Amino acid sequence: MSWSSTLARPIRPRDGAPLRTLGNARAYLLSLPEGEAVRPAWQTAAALVLAAAESGDRAAVLAATDQIERALFVAYRLDMTG
Repeated sequence: MSWSSTLARPIRPRDGAPLRTLGNARAYLLSLPEGEAVRPAWQTAAALVLAAAESGDRAAVLAATDQIERALFVAYRLDMTG
């Protein structure tokens, strides 16, 4: 597993430091409140982050990056100011 692989692009959650690597994304996902973490958008993001870390494939990393952004957007956690 390569948690040090960089995401397709940095992601800025409203409530935390920018996510730049799969490891950053993993830590963010693990920090979510349980009530939020069980939502389908976050469950899909977690599965894609794990798959990307296991495969190391850039297409998998892109899919994980896209899904994290979707989940953040749906949860009103994506910082879209800059």
